[in-house]
Amino acid sequence: MSDEIDQAQTLLSNVECECKKVGLGINAKKTKGLPLNTEAPPPLRTLDGTEIEWVDDFKYLGSWVESTKKDIAVRKALAWQALNRMSKIWCSAMSRDLKLRFFIATIESILLYGCESWTLTEALEKSLDGTYTRMLRKAQNIHWSSHTPNEILYGKLPKVSDKIASRRMQLAGHCFRHPELCAQPLILWEPKHGHRGRGRPKATFLDTLKRDTGAGDASELATLMAERKIWRGHVVGRLRTTK
Repeated sequence: MSDEIDQAQTLLSNVECECKKVGLGINAKKTKGLPLNTEAPPPLRTLDGTEIEWVDDFKYLGSWVESTKKDIAVRKALAWQALNRMSKIWCSAMSRDLKLRFFIATIESILLYGCESWTLTEALEKSLDGTYTRMLRKAQNIHWSSHTPNEILYGKLPKVSDKIASRRMQLAGHCFRHPELCAQPLILWEPKHGHRGRGRPKATFLDTLKRDTGAGDASELATLMAERKIWRGHVVGRLRTTK
């Protein structure tokens, strides 16, 4: 991630040079660039002159990088697919506690894959909470017409939006306190070029962290994350049970 095209080109060239030292190379057709706050950026090229394609979004390690909304839609579809395949388990005489443990290990892990990097709006959080509630009803074989309250449905489980926030904050704090990690400078990164489009701006990872904690700006977040015990208190505080 770079603030200038020249920096990105230098980074690409350096990576390619280091790869060649151990007999590896960059596959230009599989390498993509994602521009932010800029239109028609100059091309990036590999050492042999092959141009890198600019894209609006791309899939990396099973997650869509640019669009959280798109990534969540994919995770929901995969989780529902797995949940429906296990209908015999949910309708069985298995104890409730065992069903919930099985649900968390299988369905929840599919739904929340990569959630630590999601930038969530309030609308997306509400949608995820609603989906998770419906999934819990199916996993416990409780029909919606029974009007079972969430206090009973969830038990000691926290809202899924709180669980996501807790995981996101754990990852951010861990990376921020370890400057040797390549992800460390990205936690509080803000683009220094271009401008946001008109209308309601897209939520960024930094925006989401500020909403998670109530922090006013990046410097306040940095102060909180630097103190492990203080940050851990904020992380644990998000795992409140549903009322």
